[in-house]
Amino acid sequence: MIKFTNVSKEFVRDGQPFLAARDINLHIKQGEFLTVIGPSGCGKSTVLNMCAGLMKPNGGYVEYKGKKVKEINTKVGYMTQKDNLLPWRTVQGNVEIALEIRGLGKEEREKESAVYIEMVGLKGFEKHYPAELSGGMRRRVSLAKMLVYNPETLLLDEPFGALDAQLRLILQKKLLEIWKETGKTIIFVTHDLDEAVALGQRVAIFSRSPGTIKVIEKVNLPIHRDVFNLRNNEEFMNVHARLWSSLRDEFVEEVGAI
Repeated sequence: MIKFTNVSKEFVRDGQPFLAARDINLHIKQGEFLTVIGPSGCGKSTVLNMCAGLMKPNGGYVEYKGKKVKEINTKVGYMTQKDNLLPWRTVQGNVEIALEIRGLGKEEREKESAVYIEMVGLKGFEKHYPAELSGGMRRRVSLAKMLVYNPETLLLDEPFGALDAQLRLILQKKLLEIWKETGKTIIFVTHDLDEAVALGQRVAIFSRSPGTIKVIEKVNLPIHRDVFNLRNNEEFMNVHARLWSSLRDEFVEEVGAI
């Protein structure tokens, strides 16, 4: 579905070149749930941006379904760290934005948006404004807003990072349910190793900047996994321990001995 081949990305900072990501080689299968974790500034979000066609690599190339990504990739949906909801629009109004752009009529928009509002557990809140919603509910609106135009692939950049632990578990469960129901391909960036192991079929660890893929670990947990009761699961603990050993080295090198 998605292929990164020797991908590197360079930026200019204070007039000097800065290598953010280097030699990224990664294949993602259709319908796969891949989680990505690594230190801050290691190029995780940059990889999502290149997959979405928002940035071009300086070296190598990104392919989507066998074709090089050279412009905006309209086959993917992108959920960033900020919800970017329009405060003057209701939940329904925000979710319908993509449908309006497509030129769908009012009745059809209402019918279509209702499906996704219910899917993310917000039925009954259609007429509420963003200021009237909790942080978790706003995240759900963003998720519905992305899903409503039916992208093949979901790119999620720390979507639950600002939420408390309990709410994160609830939204993790909801996201897994949506993935199982829709069969979407998902790339999920996180700073939370527990979250990475709990959600992913594979976990990719990025090295510190300039980021490259240090290790990819398969997670042999069932698709129908219970995120509320995984922490005592033997496979979860074993994968977590192996990944933390690798991830810890990146932080030790960056900030000193822990």
